[in-house]
Amino acid sequence: MRGIKHSAAFLITVYAACFVCAGEQSKSDEARKLLAQMKSSRIGAWDASVALEKLGPEVAVIVEEQLDSLSPKYRVAAGRALCKIGSVYRGVKALSRIVESQPDTPLARDAAELLGEYGRGQAEPDLVRLLDKAEAASVKIALARSLWSAATTQEAWQKANMTLREVFKTSEGEPRKECALALAEINDFSDDVLAALEVLRVEPGHRGGQARALLGLKKLREMNRAAPRPGRTFADPVLKEISTLLRTFHVEDPKPFEGLRDAAAKGMAAALDPFTNYYDAEEYKEFRENMSGEYAGIGAKVGFLGDPDDPKERIFSAIRPIYSGPAYRAGLRSYDAIVEINGEPTQEKELKELVEKLKGPPGTEVTVTIRRHSLPKDKEITIKREMIQLDSVYHRMLPGSLGYIKLLHFGNDSVKEFEKAMNELEAEGMDALMIDLRNNPGGLLAAAVSISDMFLKNDKLIVRSVGRDARIVPEHNHLTTDPATHPDHPLVVLVNGKSASASEIVAGALQDYKRAVLVGERTYGKGSVQRLMELGSDGGQSALKITIAKYYLPSGRSIQRTHTERGGVKPDIEVEPESRLDSRDSGKFEEIRRAGSFDAYTEEYFAKDLPLLEQLAEFDGEEYGLYPGFDEWYENLSVPISKKAARILLRAWIRIKLGDRHGGEYFVDFQADDQLARAVAEAAVTLGKEKEFETIDRYKGLLKKFKLEK
Repeated sequence: MRGIKHSAAFLITVYAACFVCAGEQSKSDEARKLLAQMKSSRIGAWDASVALEKLGPEVAVIVEEQLDSLSPKYRVAAGRALCKIGSVYRGVKALSRIVESQPDTPLARDAAELLGEYGRGQAEPDLVRLLDKAEAASVKIALARSLWSAATTQEAWQKANMTLREVFKTSEGEPRKECALALAEINDFSDDVLAALEVLRVEPGHRGGQARALLGLKKLREMNRAAPRPGRTFADPVLKEISTLLRTFHVEDPKPFEGLRDAAAKGMAAALDPFTNYYDAEEYKEFRENMSGEYAGIGAKVGFLGDPDDPKERIFSAIRPIYSGPAYRAGLRSYDAIVEINGEPTQEKELKELVEKLKGPPGTEVTVTIRRHSLPKDKEITIKREMIQLDSVYHRMLPGSLGYIKLLHFGNDSVKEFEKAMNELEAEGMDALMIDLRNNPGGLLAAAVSISDMFLKNDKLIVRSVGRDARIVPEHNHLTTDPATHPDHPLVVLVNGKSASASEIVAGALQDYKRAVLVGERTYGKGSVQRLMELGSDGGQSALKITIAKYYLPSGRSIQRTHTERGGVKPDIEVEPESRLDSRDSGKFEEIRRAGSFDAYTEEYFAKDLPLLEQLAEFDGEEYGLYPGFDEWYENLSVPISKKAARILLRAWIRIKLGDRHGGEYFVDFQADDQLARAVAEAAVTLGKEKEFETIDRYKGLLKKFKLEK
């Protein structure tokens, strides 16, 4: 009897397996029939797409195999189907190729729209890349719309919004109308967009109806916000009781309901992870303004210097101008005190208020009055505001044929700038490369993927994003796409605790494939995907930026920090930055600067000994005697400080002022930067050039210092 039961079970299992195989074969046959009909145009493109979608993931491989044999129209349909049945990566690539190969056609626009609707986070790098290349206004609009939907970083949202604003301002006719609708869809109802919608609303047909619907939605939101809500309270009994107790007993005047609600919302978001944020109405308005590109700046890092606890002693100052920006071109320099803005004194004002006064529409002017020790009196300079484009790449060839690239952030032009830097260094005969990602906060995922791709061969995973539920947030894999790479130069990557997000993806991927040695400190630990969601309950006035997925490196490790896990990427060689100043002298820089002693020195000796000071800014061998007039200058200091510390601070000031003079920041400092020095030593050992490097003045003693000498 037992044998009969086992035989029956075996037959049932075999029958079930055969049934499954038959089912899969049936689907495969059906897919091949559909693809044959698509090749001969005997079925509508979208009918075919829906039919393939219904067949499910089992037919994905067959669709992928025959994709290139389809006409462009049917490739778009097949690309959509692949995205829907789970082969998102291949679907995105198919749609992206259509946008590239049919650049100024309705088909390219359709493919661009589908990338946003079905590609989501997987499509973000492709959308950024395609948007940089797009020329046709209709395709740009479609790509920007899709990027807004797919974006996972503030930089990507900003790129999408600013692209739409640019097309709207520079176009006429149909593109301008289409752009107005796109901007309204993302809740940008600025005055010029509203004016365009008011004209559109009287048009018959679909577009007029869309304009009327968007204006109606705006009106409903405004009515919802303005509607009186007497006695509003929390539905949850605990929150309701807390609210009542606070309103009744707290010593301060109780906040209105909205204030308590916003505080509760912020608390809920913060309880989950450090990167999920709730934006109240004011914060979201500011966020949107920053995204829109409607407000420009002067191009300078500003802040208060002096006594932070005494408003009368706080001096609003330009910490450093952006050297490619309008403030620098107008004459603003590092540590200039800004005493007036448009004739109004800055003293005893709040930082936010002063920054707002400096901001304004692009092309408008602001007049600032500056005070500088080297000027006989205060000076007015007028600055024309611009949208500030930050340079993202600095590079130079270091002694010993060591290439050095400092990547400041992952922006719109970073890939192009990085590629240019690589080509120039290779043309100069680079033997090894150091990529400096320290203090790089991240940026566009697309840039991180493309830069990683320059050093990784074949079809390799760079990063994977995974949500909690694949039905809500599908998994996305970002792979290398360019089979060509730069030569396999020895590669050292510098990281620290302020290397975040895209920086960690690049560093982690190169480390996992043993393509680079990482030197420095553990990175920040921002390895997650955020999505911005407007809240309909208050008419889109506030928003939630919510973490929807985590990034996983090729090895499977997550870099995301949590409330219990440190996260980040641990370098292969850990080097803590060494302070060369003791605690007694560490705060003396600002005292000496305010006394005018630094300015007095550089004003005198830049005129007499500029070439020597440029050399000492690069390397001074820690010898204060090399500085002209140092002893006399030191004796006249009103601030008590050791000679060693005075030399260190004077050199730092000289480097800042030389940066102002030449219009470029000094990034490389072998003698004061232990992490860079260790990276140089590692490159020497990898190249087998220890003896050669010991003959270079700037590298002398490095191998011995790190105990790497043979």
